[in-house]
Amino acid sequence: MSVQGPDPHEGGRRITSERLRTAVAAVEARSSGSSDLPPLAPEAHDAATAALRLLRHRPRSEHELRERLLGKDHTPDAVDEALGRVRVWGLLDDADFASEWVRGRRRRRGRSRGALERELREKGVAEVHIAGAVSDIDESDEHEHATELVRARLARRTAASRRDADLQGERRRLVAFLGRRGYPTGLAMTVVDAELAAQVSP
Repeated sequence: MSVQGPDPHEGGRRITSERLRTAVAAVEARSSGSSDLPPLAPEAHDAATAALRLLRHRPRSEHELRERLLGKDHTPDAVDEALGRVRVWGLLDDADFASEWVRGRRRRRGRSRGALERELREKGVAEVHIAGAVSDIDESDEHEHATELVRARLARRTAASRRDADLQGERRRLVAFLGRRGYPTGLAMTVVDAELAAQVSP
């Protein structure tokens, strides 16, 4: 397998997991003679090959990918050269990574803005990219999202369990549920109280 292929990134299209897998496959399928890029040093070639294997599974931040490669005993110089080539191929962009992370984690896990910011910091994403990724999430969005989560949770309960529910216990569980997704306690209590009141209203 050669990793000397040209940039497979389609201009202006965000690298999602599916597009990333397609782009990685395109790079791996290229013959070395088809590239106008200089060959990588042998150690960097090995590191770039390992990077492509990691990127087949999901997008990663540059910091995350660097740490994984260093953990596989690739030298820092080889990792630097490999990551430079991966960027040229369009497979490594922290701004795109942050945007995709926010969209996916918010949709599938219901994460709050604060929780998403913390997760991205843990992955070594720069503050400027984090700010851009969460810029569309304001206080009203947080309230609406938390309300949807609580309503979905309550909707799974049977009519009998709603009648027999210990409201204080239910309140604690729902507030904790939102707290695990990063929502502030004050917001969580406001949303939960409103939705529980709606449940018991005639």
